[in-house]
Amino acid sequence: MTVVGADSIIAGRYLVRRPLGTGGMADVVAADDLETGQLVAVKLMRDPLADGAFDRRMLQELLSTAQVIHPNLVGVLDFGIVAHTGRPFFVMELLQGEDLSFHLAREGSCAADWIIPLFCDALDGLHAVHATGIVHKDIKPANLFLDTKPGLPCRLRITDFGIARHMQRAQITQDGGLACTPRYTAPEYLATGTVTPASDVYQMGLVLAEALLGWPMVAEGAFPEVMKAHAQGLLRLPAGIATSPVGQILRRALARHAIERYLQASEFAAALRELDLEAASASIELHAALHRRAMTAQP
Repeated sequence: MTVVGADSIIAGRYLVRRPLGTGGMADVVAADDLETGQLVAVKLMRDPLADGAFDRRMLQELLSTAQVIHPNLVGVLDFGIVAHTGRPFFVMELLQGEDLSFHLAREGSCAADWIIPLFCDALDGLHAVHATGIVHKDIKPANLFLDTKPGLPCRLRITDFGIARHMQRAQITQDGGLACTPRYTAPEYLATGTVTPASDVYQMGLVLAEALLGWPMVAEGAFPEVMKAHAQGLLRLPAGIATSPVGQILRRALARHAIERYLQASEFAAALRELDLEAASASIELHAALHRRAMTAQP
């Protein structure tokens, strides 16, 4: 399925202006909302859903998520199915900036005194949605957006809330297997398919650790190896950092068993806000340098 062309109209309302990106599951375009005049982003899923996948529960949860207004969330403004193709679409605010995966690919890592406050605010947004009973389940660098609107401070915003989990549920229905991003998936989901707010805490911990240190906590590899790393706590968090305050917070967020983690995103944020950011920066820089030196020294 190709990207929808410029000047096409989606659902009789969204006039496509330009492509914004494409991925394995969806195409994203900038479009004019012909009813409001607003420039929006439309995420058009590549494949039509199987019968029954776009069900009442999905609609209810999308509506619940859309009703949560928070500056660190990118909510769904509208959603539906393109009649002649059966492709689901989701309409969201058009953002300015880049997602965290692009930022890390270019910069390698983030300064603690910059990224930790941004994460705290994003965790506040996550807590607001958890309060409605909704769990994201697919938090990863590509779903965290550094919003850099002119004249406003940078904000880290969570995207694809109310989309990722439901689209993955449809994929599970169609393919009979787990649909997730294994390197950023909580152990309990990989083991039993269970997700709770603590699962999102785990994923936020993985992303924060990667942003601070400059490498993913789970090495890329075959699914069994990735699953083993999560299940057995074989994360690439330097052992020496565990004694520092920032290391202790990360270790708790990344505990193998959900009950041992921060059970709420707000608890994770509160712990991070207690940190001495200058000391945290020094600890991270030291242990990241020692880890890289050790990796370089290996034959």
